[in-house]
Amino acid sequence: MLKTLKSLSQLIYPPFCLICKEPGTNICLLCSKQWQQPIKRRRIDNIPYYFSQYYDDKNAHLILAAKESGNLEARNLLAISIHRALIRLVTDLNISGEIGLVGIPSRAEITRHRGRRHIQDLIENVIQIHANSQISSKIALQNLDILQTVKKIKDQTGLDKGLRITNMSGAYLANYPESNLRKLIIIDDLITSGASIKAGITALSIINLRPIAVITACAVSAHLE
Repeated sequence: MLKTLKSLSQLIYPPFCLICKEPGTNICLLCSKQWQQPIKRRRIDNIPYYFSQYYDDKNAHLILAAKESGNLEARNLLAISIHRALIRLVTDLNISGEIGLVGIPSRAEITRHRGRRHIQDLIENVIQIHANSQISSKIALQNLDILQTVKKIKDQTGLDKGLRITNMSGAYLANYPESNLRKLIIIDDLITSGASIKAGITALSIINLRPIAVITACAVSAHLE
């Protein structure tokens, strides 16, 4: 019955691609292929940084669908891209063993508004994908939820790079992880100016931890090293 109602609903209101907005499917074949392009590598604070796509208006639709609407298909595509970057990272750095994934937290009021923690959900999605991957026997992933927001952060929209860095300075506190993991990767869905990532790196350094890499799904090219 529910399947029939869903089919009728799609006939009346056909789905639109979350990325390009063309009618047909939630994520069209062309957009899906775009997210299968080779993983890109840069550096931030002299740390290897991996990402899948440059940020543009189309990819903004996908991130907003995952972040603001909790769209599972959008979040899964972001998680797949992050896991693909993880596979390249493991190959590049020739690492094995257990890795801790450290998410960049959202502003407290945003988390309350959404009623969920977007990056934590994304990390759990990555871990689920990893469990069925070919490198799961070589690499074990652990969600290290050790960063917390400790100051009032302004909305970054409209702020230039310098103001974003000032806004994020001292924004996070890192708690000592219960495990002795030393191979850490910072995870976020998007890097714009890099201010949030750098604030996360600084917070970790205070407890003598330094990530081996940073992975996001998208990046604004203007701020990459």
